[in-house]
Amino acid sequence: MSVFNKKKIKDFIIYGFGQAVNLASPLLVMPLVIGVCGQDSFGKIGVGFSLALILNGFIDYGSYINGVKAISINRDNHEVLEAHFKAIYFSKFLLLLFVLVLFSLLFVTVPFFAREKQLFFFSLLIVVGQFINPIWFFQGIENFKWISFVNVLSKGIYIALVVFFIKGRTDYTYVNLFLGIGSIIGNCIGLIWLIRKYSFSIGSFSLSSAVAILKEEFSFSASQVFLSLYQFFPIILISYIGGDFMAGQYRVIDQVIMLFKTYLNMFFYFVYANICFELNKNVQKGILAWKQYNGANFILISILLLLVYFNLDLILGYTKIDINQVAEITSYITIALFVPLLTAISQPLRQLMFAFNKNKIYINITILTTLLNLLLLVVLIKAIGLKGAFASIIMTETVIIFLYAKILHKVGKLENGMI
Repeated sequence: MSVFNKKKIKDFIIYGFGQAVNLASPLLVMPLVIGVCGQDSFGKIGVGFSLALILNGFIDYGSYINGVKAISINRDNHEVLEAHFKAIYFSKFLLLLFVLVLFSLLFVTVPFFAREKQLFFFSLLIVVGQFINPIWFFQGIENFKWISFVNVLSKGIYIALVVFFIKGRTDYTYVNLFLGIGSIIGNCIGLIWLIRKYSFSIGSFSLSSAVAILKEEFSFSASQVFLSLYQFFPIILISYIGGDFMAGQYRVIDQVIMLFKTYLNMFFYFVYANICFELNKNVQKGILAWKQYNGANFILISILLLLVYFNLDLILGYTKIDINQVAEITSYITIALFVPLLTAISQPLRQLMFAFNKNKIYINITILTTLLNLLLLVVLIKAIGLKGAFASIIMTETVIIFLYAKILHKVGKLENGMI
């Protein structure tokens, strides 16, 4: 049976609307922020934002992978759902406290952070919002209406605050603050609805259950932190090596690439719960569903990348960057467009790594390739500037695809050649 039935198409449209707002929000505020605050300040905002996303990877602690999988498989068992809900949230709370204390100290003692400590402290509100975020649970039960509602409300608040309050060059420090406020409000509303809908008890939490998750998920979650470093650390390194202006250039390009990255992550989680569910029932049908989903998505991504390539002048004109930089940034972004194309291959393979419980191998691959990418970033940025940053990501992504494919080829043989 095809995965493209009426319900799935309807769910995807609903989910896609929320994600479209999610994707559009940074593009809507970018020309305003660059025009008012300057490109170097835009780079500083990007550093704070990327640091928050790295910390989000730590706070999530496997909830968006193993948590989604557990909720999906046990979606009809209220007792199990409540146990997972409470244990995961309590473990995330303990991690949040650790992060807030540790990085508050770093922001006032480490010179790189201390020079923009207000920006970094405000960026921590994004991490608080991610702690509250119930979307991992909604993904497990495939409630896409509420995922979209939370996303639209959060980003709507963020855009409104930026439009009304970013008026001067020094106001850049408030951009991440507004993003955090929107996230906290939207996620709180979603969490309250979820607790009431499932009648979850919030009077008592088990410390032992939370600690058990922290112990059991440590290796896997460490790999997710490395994955966050791989995805979001480049701009921090670029800022440190090349300065805020180069970081601003990278941020402008990354905003375009981030459209595809965010969409691919959205698509990953949209189909992940269903793929796990189908594989749990029947491996052959699950693999067929995986091929149908991701094959169609790869074709779509390829077409969209071509459209971006042939309209770069129009896109860069919208960003309000200095006209003298357009030719230079065009040369960078032409290289960068290969990143989402490769990600559209690696993400589906990552789904199968999780679905077939190849977590230990995945952890090793993630840590190894993250370290490889960091090494390549340092060497290539110093050697050829911003082009080196994108070249390092392309090389690392190619290695990831090769390693995933090699592991899954062995799994395919065990599963009678179905992969």
